[in-house]
Amino acid sequence: MQNRDESRARRQEGDSWRKAWNGTAPGEPFQDIEWVHKRREFLAGRSDPSAVSDEVAAHELRAIQAQWMIDHVEVLEEAGAISRERAAQIRRFRPTR
Repeated sequence: MQNRDESRARRQEGDSWRKAWNGTAPGEPFQDIEWVHKRREFLAGRSDPSAVSDEVAAHELRAIQAQWMIDHVEVLEEAGAISRERAAQIRRFRPTR
């Protein structure tokens, strides 16, 4: 039962990001508490939305969503939220080690 619930949750997460990728629904990276904690320095470097223009705030949100997708590309691909080809494109944005 738990595996089915986890699978359903993963599928719903993938559906939500598929819509976000297509521009039909906003992404919710701030609901991923573990990711927010891991990326706190990255997030601290973003502009305060209340102190910048709407255009800059929108750009910052896209940057946050893009970083979330880069960090979760395997999960998104596994859930079928993005194609293999799209996942390969996203992986190119990862820094080399």
